[in-house]
Amino acid sequence: MADDQRKPARRDGTDRVGLGALAVLVLGLGVIVWLALPKDSDLRAAADGGAPSVHGGESGAGAAEPGEGKTSGSLERLAEASAELAVLTDKPELEVAKVAGAEAIARLLDTRHCGGTCDALRKVIADHDHFEVEVTKADDYILPAKDSYDTIAPGLTPAERATIASRTAVVVIRTHGPSTIDQLPARAAFAATAVLAEALSGLVYDEAVRRIETAEQHMQRVITVPLGQNVFVPRHISVQLYRQEDGTARLLTLGMARFGSPDFTMRGSSMEAGPSLANVMNAAASWAAATKTELPIVVSLADVARTSAHRPEELAKGPKASRALALDAVDVDRTEGDPENEMLELVPPGGATREAWDGAIGGLFGEVPKVVFAKLDKELDAIAARARRELPGAVKRFESGEGALFVKGPFPIPEASRLDGGAKEEWMWIEVSACDAKGCSGALSNTPGYATNLAAGKPVSVPRDKAADWLLKLKDGGTAGGESVKALEKRSR
Repeated sequence: MADDQRKPARRDGTDRVGLGALAVLVLGLGVIVWLALPKDSDLRAAADGGAPSVHGGESGAGAAEPGEGKTSGSLERLAEASAELAVLTDKPELEVAKVAGAEAIARLLDTRHCGGTCDALRKVIADHDHFEVEVTKADDYILPAKDSYDTIAPGLTPAERATIASRTAVVVIRTHGPSTIDQLPARAAFAATAVLAEALSGLVYDEAVRRIETAEQHMQRVITVPLGQNVFVPRHISVQLYRQEDGTARLLTLGMARFGSPDFTMRGSSMEAGPSLANVMNAAASWAAATKTELPIVVSLADVARTSAHRPEELAKGPKASRALALDAVDVDRTEGDPENEMLELVPPGGATREAWDGAIGGLFGEVPKVVFAKLDKELDAIAARARRELPGAVKRFESGEGALFVKGPFPIPEASRLDGGAKEEWMWIEVSACDAKGCSGALSNTPGYATNLAAGKPVSVPRDKAADWLLKLKDGGTAGGESVKALEKRSR
């Protein structure tokens, strides 16, 4: 049985917490810290990151070598930055019409939406060539299917998800314009959407990253930093992580067009290295959002720390010895299921291979995430028994809207689906969408370490009598439960 000490990650995260009859799978400290609660960006993953799609992938074989396909020494940016966000509401047509216009939005702008840049954003909103508001019916705006709500709206309570179908009006915000360090199109899109979501008690749908969130959650994405500063934070985009056919990882950003940049992909690393590379991917995205173009993209430990809101010493053993990672950006062969975005592949020195990525990660973080086996003990058994007793209370708190609920349980692995002769079952977290007397169902919150028949975001369930732990991610940013997380992190120090 496989299991590790990381915390439950939302969809694009890659995180499992430890209880197993045979073994506990433990990953390196850099991964643990990257996924540390209570940061929302860490629970979404990807990186805070968005809703992951799981596609059939190509193998890492034949991955581009550094410089292959590159036509110049600079990143070719998009002609302009562009963003589209939608507010789903059940308000009457006349009430929607009162606020769904550029003048009304400009009047409602407040410092909580735009910091000290509100006057600059009002000018953008007044420019009809670069800012558009459209009111349409939900039937005419292509929304995700209902069976995807568990994975694309994990931050909503079951009651909130149930209201999506009744929200028959959609207000669409579209912005576009020059991509500068100020990123005014992105600022205006997030701010205007926040205004409308508040005024209309709406939910926000971000098609670029396939995410539905509440008005309160969307407020975490508004940009309030002064003009002239880098605006990027990981929650602005989504970083997907999934396993390719050969067992290696592939990462993919979604949403970089709002910063005038192509999206990025990485491939060929081990799955264990995926969370560390998601940190690197976000640092590269921050570099692009700052409108830099000179290649290679140089990512230092300080860059990763700044983007992930951690200290360098939290991310690496011996941070003074860390070596910056230089990434080339090359043309990429698309995989079936990729979004129709402009895209470039980020490649380390030596090519997109396990060995090259291991060397790159080892140089940057001081070590490569490794699998270490440890025997089950009485402490984890006691935590699991206590968690099962406390689960009904945790479910009640979840159903009352206190926060997002994660539950850990076992997932049997058919012999044909065991990676590299791995364990017979794997203990992983799910992000719960609903619970009944028998168990809890939701979306798998982790990328499996062994089970090739499962993938992050896949609908799954955990029987109540098999639950090994629970964790509530509270709306105020705190957590409750997660005792196995605490126990195993203490052992890793």
